[in-house]
Amino acid sequence: MVLFFNAIGQILSWIITIYCWVIFIHAILHLARADSYSQLMQILDKLTYPAYNGLKRFVKTEFNGLEFAPLITILILQFVNLTLVRFLLEFH
Repeated sequence: MVLFFNAIGQILSWIITIYCWVIFIHAILHLARADSYSQLMQILDKLTYPAYNGLKRFVKTEFNGLEFAPLITILILQFVNLTLVRFLLEFH
């Protein structure tokens, strides 16, 4: 049973890390004013906007014209990674 929880924890940690990188790349390309009609930006939009929209329902993410949804989302994901996933990895 311990190996099962360790495996689930490791997989969740990888998924969270990869998704944080996707958010980071999307934010950098968005700041660089990449072509929003390119296939890469459309894929990144489809991957990131559900998380942003879920967050925007509960928290105001725009301050003085700057959008902080990517940063807040990454912080929440890292909190989940450091608490819940670590709990699964250290489950005995």
